[in-house]
Amino acid sequence: MTCDRCGNEIPSGMMFCPKCGRAVQMVPDFDVNIDEGIVVSSDEVKEALDKLIDSEGNRRLSDDTVRLPAIKGEVSMFRRAAAITSFAILLVILILVVVFVLRSNGNSLSNILEEARSAYGEGDYENAVEGFEKALIKAKEDETLIEINDQISLADALNKTGRSDDAESVLRGIIVLDPENYLAYEQLINIYKDQGKYDDINKLIAGAVDDSVYSRFKGYMTVPPDFDVAAGSYDEEFDLSLSSEFDGEIYYTLDGSSPDSSSELYMEPLHIGEGDTVVTAVCINGYDMKSPEVSMKYSVRFELPPDPVIDPDSGNFSQPKYISIETPENDGSRLYYTLDGSEPTEDSALYEHIIPMPLGKQTLKARAVSVKGVSGNVVEKEYSLNVKGVCSSADATNYVAASLVATGNLIDIYGNKAGVKGHFKYLCTRAAKEGSRTYYIIDEYLEDQNGILTETGTAYAVDIISCMMYRANMKPDGRYGFTLFY
Repeated sequence: MTCDRCGNEIPSGMMFCPKCGRAVQMVPDFDVNIDEGIVVSSDEVKEALDKLIDSEGNRRLSDDTVRLPAIKGEVSMFRRAAAITSFAILLVILILVVVFVLRSNGNSLSNILEEARSAYGEGDYENAVEGFEKALIKAKEDETLIEINDQISLADALNKTGRSDDAESVLRGIIVLDPENYLAYEQLINIYKDQGKYDDINKLIAGAVDDSVYSRFKGYMTVPPDFDVAAGSYDEEFDLSLSSEFDGEIYYTLDGSSPDSSSELYMEPLHIGEGDTVVTAVCINGYDMKSPEVSMKYSVRFELPPDPVIDPDSGNFSQPKYISIETPENDGSRLYYTLDGSEPTEDSALYEHIIPMPLGKQTLKARAVSVKGVSGNVVEKEYSLNVKGVCSSADATNYVAASLVATGNLIDIYGNKAGVKGHFKYLCTRAAKEGSRTYYIIDEYLEDQNGILTETGTAYAVDIISCMMYRANMKPDGRYGFTLFY
């Protein structure tokens, strides 16, 4: 059988053309014998009627009239057969129309969508995707659109079946049609979040046409924190503040490593001191999404204090002198010095006044430390002081100890004293001059049982010519005054 619309061959048993869908017209074949029977019976009826009416038109009585009922019965039988046949034809046509309508309705957009929705509701996402995509094709043919909620369901099903790129395309299309659709934004944000595409989230939310969308979803944004001081070189210490206009916590490191939620939590401004400091920070929002990290390198270099000026200059001396240390600019720097050749630090002796020149050969080193704590260069001088007198420095030391024993200040020359643990020792390391006289300076120390010496602050002096003992009293400017011991 061929289709009367497109001419395609229709397989046996098919009710529709598989090519164009046209219903097959089913018209049953009539029995030829029935047709012939109808013709013959009509002739017999005519002959019977001729026998009942004479040539003048009057009814004729005859035995032949008995055949009329039989003929009428045959006619009725044929009429019933024809009626039944017509009814059968109409019934077949009606059935074909119903099947066509049902099949047409089964392919309607509404039915396709119902099946897709049902599959989606049951978690059958593969069939849901197939159904929704079929609905899209049908909607295009019908020049209509499927509802946005169905498109959102399609996007969700696509994502759950591993087609996240297609889901993204569907959701972006929804946002174009409906810029205030929160569900589309939320689904797309979650897709990007799962993929770690935080920058795409930032662009999506920042580009929202509707302010309410931006306000609703800006908590998902991952924006690096702001630094209130730019990276660079500085000659002053400063406090660095970090901030963010978006919700979240700021974490930082100071060693150049990448920060995370286990790093230091920013709570207050960071003090950036002298040297090189690398501050790296991130912002982690309430959804545990980390922003790109940002690093700033700060190099703080304080200006060095000026070099100390030491007077007198290095040399050999036969007469003691006082040594002064100054800063030329008087900038408030502190001066530290040593007399044993070691490097001066802030733990060394603080220069507060002039210093008596040490006996023998000594190296004085001094450096300035600025008010900002910057240590300057070390300046050194070498002195060789050899004082010539009637007595030596050793003789002067022994003379002091003997005089203290003679006056009852000590029990013996070994420095023992009643009621004192340990014993006193006397050392001569310096010489000073007052007027025309030169004196050895002998400092008093208390040595404990562990051999540790502690300066008592008492000093004596011995005239290098007369060998007489004096008390040495330091004046505010560092110079010594001398008074007789007795």
